[in-house]
Amino acid sequence: MAQICRQTENIEVCLQVLLSRPQALFRYDLMAMAGNAIQLSRKESNDTVNFFNNLANSKDTNPAFKQALENCISNFKEGFMFLNLDGLEGRTATFDMHNAYDKAFACETDLSASKVAIDLVLARIKKWKNVFSVAMAAAGVLEDSLPIPE
Repeated sequence: MAQICRQTENIEVCLQVLLSRPQALFRYDLMAMAGNAIQLSRKESNDTVNFFNNLANSKDTNPAFKQALENCISNFKEGFMFLNLDGLEGRTATFDMHNAYDKAFACETDLSASKVAIDLVLARIKKWKNVFSVAMAAAGVLEDSLPIPE
């Protein structure tokens, strides 16, 4: 657990994510820990899409912000596809997952360019990043534990 959590953005969130499925810890099942962290990261991605969708469609949202918010919806939907361990055999899972982070970064760039500085938006992205960093770290530790393919 320490090997995973020391690589994350928030140790407290890391422990919450890893302890949310204690049976994986008792067996020190890296695959189960990584799978659970990715599953929670996918849930956070869906929650983030819903958050941006609600904000973009709210009558109270500044119309100047709508395009950036819609871009964030697209970015998080696209990033969702990269949150898996499909590339594990070829040792590309963490590379693939990093694409999800790139999509979140693109969202932040759009928000910044549109001068969207809403605390709830920043908090939502931070929450996603915290959970994502656990998934990324767990996938990295798992990937590093596998034999190098010939």
